[in-house]
Amino acid sequence: MRCTLICLLLAIYSTKADILFCDSHAGHTYRFESDRKSVEGKVTRQELVELALHWAMNFYRDRSLEVVDLEFEIAPLSFWLVTFKKAGANETFYAVALPDRTIVEPRD
Repeated sequence: MRCTLICLLLAIYSTKADILFCDSHAGHTYRFESDRKSVEGKVTRQELVELALHWAMNFYRDRSLEVVDLEFEIAPLSFWLVTFKKAGANETFYAVALPDRTIVEPRD
């Protein structure tokens, strides 16, 4: 019984996702989470911008987004935070990409 409980707790703890970035927008709180513990891979800045922009235009359903900032974070996991602004507006949108070109889908 004790062994089963310990194994269950370890399984739950090991699958806990880390929040990489969180944003409140239009009445929603978007959490970009990953349960990965490390990421291998390299992506150029240009590849990353193209990948993130394509994803953001589809996710936010807005073709007028422009990249305004790109930051590389190292905790709790290495990732790129891409910031977008809507053309002609002051709205800010985000994308999170891992170095292996994986886009982190936000959860609401």
